[in-house]
Formats: sequence, C-alpha cells, structure tokens
Amino acid sequence: MIWDWFANEYLPHLADSFVDPHKRVSAIYLLSAIVIALCWAARSSRKPGPGGLAMVTKALFGRDALLSRSARGDYKLLLINKAILMLAWPSFALKATAATALYFFFTRTFGADAPLAGWPAPVAAGAYTLFLFVLDDFSRFLVHLALHRVRLLWAFHKTHHTAETLSPFTVYRTHPVESVIFSLRSIAVQALSISLFLYMFGKSIDLVSIYGVNVLLFLFNITGANLRHSSLPISYGRFFERIFISPAQHQIHHSPFERHRDRNFGAALAIWDGMFGSLHFAERETVLRYGLTDAASPRSHGLRALYLSPLAEAWRIVAAPVRRRLRPLSARTALAPVLAAAILPCWSGDAGAAELNVYSHRQPFLIQPFLKAFEQKTGVKVNVVFAAKGLVQRMLAEGPRSPADVVLTVDIGRLYAYADKDLLSPVNSKTLEQNIPPHLRDSRNRWFGLSKRARVVAIAQDRVKPAEISRIEDLADPRWKGRICTRPGSHVYNRALLASLIAANGEKAAEQWARSLVANLARRPQGNDRAQVKAVFEGVCDVAIINSYYFGQLRHAKSSAQRKWAEKVGIVFTNQNDRGNHVNISGGGVARYSKNRDNAIRLLEFLTEQTSQKLYGEVNFEFPVNPAISPSAEIRSWGTFHEDKLPIGRIAELASAAQKIIDRVGW
Repeated sequence: MIWDWFANEYLPHLADSFVDPHKRVSAIYLLSAIVIALCWAARSSRKPGPGGLAMVTKALFGRDALLSRSARGDYKLLLINKAILMLAWPSFALKATAATALYFFFTRTFGADAPLAGWPAPVAAGAYTLFLFVLDDFSRFLVHLALHRVRLLWAFHKTHHTAETLSPFTVYRTHPVESVIFSLRSIAVQALSISLFLYMFGKSIDLVSIYGVNVLLFLFNITGANLRHSSLPISYGRFFERIFISPAQHQIHHSPFERHRDRNFGAALAIWDGMFGSLHFAERETVLRYGLTDAASPRSHGLRALYLSPLAEAWRIVAAPVRRRLRPLSARTALAPVLAAAILPCWSGDAGAAELNVYSHRQPFLIQPFLKAFEQKTGVKVNVVFAAKGLVQRMLAEGPRSPADVVLTVDIGRLYAYADKDLLSPVNSKTLEQNIPPHLRDSRNRWFGLSKRARVVAIAQDRVKPAEISRIEDLADPRWKGRICTRPGSHVYNRALLASLIAANGEKAAEQWARSLVANLARRPQGNDRAQVKAVFEGVCDVAIINSYYFGQLRHAKSSAQRKWAEKVGIVFTNQNDRGNHVNISGGGVARYSKNRDNAIRLLEFLTEQTSQKLYGEVNFEFPVNPAISPSAEIRSWGTFHEDKLPIGRIAELASAAQKIIDRVGW
C-alpha cells in the first residue's frame, strides 16, 4: 500500500510542482528566470561591476548553487515535506469549509441578495483579481514579519535562513510547522476573498487568470520571482524598489549582516515594508553572504538540525515559563491537572449525543438542506469536511484512526476510487436495496447511487433543431465541424461519457468518435459546463455537452445574465430509440472505519427516501434514483427520457481505457 501511495500519489504530486503554473518552480517560471538572467548578464557586462554570462552560469548552474550542502538540505526538505503535508495537512478541505461558512455568515447577516450583482462581469472579475492579489501579498508580509519578531515562530522560520547558498529550490527550505502556518494564511485569505465576492457580486464573479493563475501572480512569477533565491544581484532601481521587491532586495533579507537584519519582508510588493519601516534598497557594491552567524557548520543542513532542532528550541521557549510557575507547587498540586486531563474525557454531560462525520466531494451548500432534514428527523448532528479532491489520500493516511463515517461523492469514478482502495464497508440494508435499482449500486453493496444526472446535448434553439441530434454518436458527423463546445475530455464527466461509449460500441469505435468530436470543436476544450452554455448563447458554438442539472441551475440563477443563457438554449436527451441517455450519479458509502456505523447507514437510507429524493430535484435539479419518486416540476418540464441502464460500476472500470483514448486524440 505504501508503494502504491508513493507511485500513484506522491510522485505525481511531486512532479506537479514543476508543471503546475500555480507553483513557483513550474518549468515556465524557471525558464523565464533563465531568460531574464541572461538579459541581465548581457546588459551588466557593458557596465562596471559584477555581471556577465559567467556570473549567471555560476549563480544558476554552478556546483555551489546546486550541489552544496546547503542546496542538498533544500532538496531534503522539498522531498520530505511533500510527503508530510500530503499525509497530515488537509488544507483543501479547510479552505472550502471556511469559505462556505463565511459565505453563509454574510448572507445571514446582510441578506441573501448580492448587492453588486448587476455590475459588469469584467469589473467584478478585475476587482476580485486585484483584491485577492493585494490581500494575499499583505498577509504574506504580516506572517513573515511575525515569523521574525515572535521568538517561538522564529525557532521554525530559522530553518529557511540557514541556507548558505540560494537557488529557486530554497523556497521549499521550510520547517513543516511554518508550512502549516502559511497554509492557514492562504486558507484564510482565499476563503475571505471567495466568500466576500460571491456575496457582493453573485456567482458571476471569476478570476482574471492565465493558465488558471491570478494574472497578477502569474506576472510576478514569470518576471523572475525565482531569481529572488539566487545570488544574482538584480535591482529594479530605487523608484521601482519602493513598489516591488527585487531579487537583490530579497537577497538582502537573507544576509546575516547587522544592517540587513529584519529587512525586506515583502513577497511581491515593497509598499508594506515602506509602511512598516523595514524597506532596504539594493546595494550595488555589497557582496553578500547568506545564512546565520550561529549556524555555519555543515551539520546545520542535516535532517536533525532542520527538523528536530527547531522543535527542541520551541519546546524550551514554551516550557521555560511553565517550569518557573510550577516550581513552587507541591507534587500533589502539580499532578492535579494531569489527573483531571485523564478523568474528564471519560465523563461528559453530552456523552450520549450522536454525531456523524461526513467526508464530502459535494459542496456544503448543495448537501446542507439534506443534512439539516436528517438532523431534524433523527437528532443526529452531522459534521462535514468538504474537498473537491484529496479525501481518498486523507482517509488512506488516517487509516483506522479516520473519523469519517460517511463518504459522499459526485461521479461514479470518484466513488469507485474509495471502493478500490478498500475504504468503504459493505452494507446490508433492505431499504437501500429497495430504493436503488441494481444498476445504480455496487454489486457488493459498498457504494450506492443517491441521485442521477444525465449527460445531455445543449443546443442553440435558433440555430439547431432537436431532431438533428438523436444519438450522442451524431456529434461525430462532419456537419458539426467548428460548432461544438465541451469542457476538457479528461474531466470525470466526459471520461464517464466516453466510457459508456466504449461499453456500447467498443474501444475502436469510441476512439473514432472522440477523434471526430475533437475535429468538430469550435474552440479548445475549456471551462465548466456553465461556460459551455454561455458559449452557445454567445454564438461561439451551436452545440455543447453538459450535465442536465446545470441547465436547471442556470434557468433559476440569481444572475439575470445566466438566466438569459438558458432561455436561448434547449437540451436534447440522446439515444432514446436505442440504449438510452448516458447517466452518472452522485453517491455515497459507509467509511470502512466508521465509529457510528448504524447512524451512517441511517443517513444513506434517508438520502434515498422521499424527503431527500425530492430535495435532490428541487435544490440540485437532479433526477431521483428511487423509482417510486417523481422528478421535480422543473425537471419534468424538460420532457421525459429513458436512461442507459448499463451497470454504473462498469463506467468506472472503463475509465482508464477512456482516459487513454482522451490522451491519444487530444481532447
């Protein structure tokens, strides 16, 4: 299992650092740094003082920069911290939970109507992008300042400053405790920004981005952010160094010289240092060295010094005042808190209060109405941890200590991953067997479909007649060339659709369909399903592939603009004369190590009964899985359809083959 995690989770996550544009050391930023360094070399070689190609080569590729004891310490921390944080730090869940909680706070406190919902989308996007960048940078400055000024925090941040040579990988030279602190900062910033702007502008807000990265952060990284951790003294000049932190200024921050101590805390912007009196301009004639005056020995780059010494120092800082206070106490008095700590957990007035812990891939606001109804009916309190991804890895890491009782997911592929990793417990429930058709549940009763969504074709009503498309296979026809929009094929929704085509027609025919579909696309696959409907409305394309519930969400959106998109679009259920329209599910299962198994089963059963099944239609615009429950009025207005009754587990089994086709055809 450890090898599987290492090969399938850790190594891809590590490699992602060099390709993901959200990461500082992504290849695109490293290459841009080299280009900028070469340009600086060409310019500096014409002036007196340090510079030239030799200096750049030594600073970026020399032995001291890449293979010194200090550099090897950077690599150790990079490799080990990745594993520690993957296993022990669920930042993905905390961010979404915090954002959801803040959003509900704003709506409860100030009302549900977005006060600026009518503002133009570009204005909202620009404001959000700028706000997020500025708040993120200011919070980085404040946390960095605290790491230097608070003695306990400095014990951990000192690890970063023991670097005696600088390279782009020095950014990873951090103690795990500091990584958690900065992760909490990021969670707070993003949760506040997302929730505030969702409340102010409604769901139409978006980030102005390049490759999905805040455009301002992208510009910061692409213009040589990696050169901050190098020995190239690249200065912006005094005027710009009052606004932006140059590489030379950050190198000063790493200098042990007395005049450089506690200077230039800023990440991208220098204005915060100017405001707090810590700004220091680049010094042209100064040759810097790096590190700490008390940590110059080679042992300062070993794992013991990098990991354990900060913990020992922090313990001394915390324990010293405690020891001073405990000294006058008698042994009996000193033991009292220990005995209390041992006894109190065994007694609680609420010991009988039942609770359930749900790990959910569904956003909290989508499932909250169901969970509230369950709480009201049963008295069982439900706690939710939400994450779009990563919960499988978290449960694997938690093992038998996992607090999870129930797993709720979107898409059969994600649900199947839990069963494949043996993270779900088989359930014997007559209620679940009665309420869920066999093709929508696991043959071994480890997972169960709770709602259905159809993968449908959205058409421009004024340009396409519904009769023109009767089968999903029709989208391969050359007459649709330049007229189709989709999100990327590797998304789980499209991968599941292609898997259903493999099951129906075989791999060869499915690949030919996918290749023809790509040839018919009006643009590069991008965006979510809402974006596809918008593209049809704007005339970018005439046809799009979407999940049916997005159509309902857009028809009832708070944004008048989104409602207009839906007014111009119709949906077509395909393959009604043969196998039926492809469907996918949201679903759930009981966690393998659930401590509240009976109530976990009660929740799953409740989600398949009338109250919840109606809520799935009324709140989420999804089809009920329980055949005894009629779809909501909104869903019935779309027309009737019959579904493909291929066992849904087969979709998950064919997902790997579907992904290989997607990669081959470039979808």
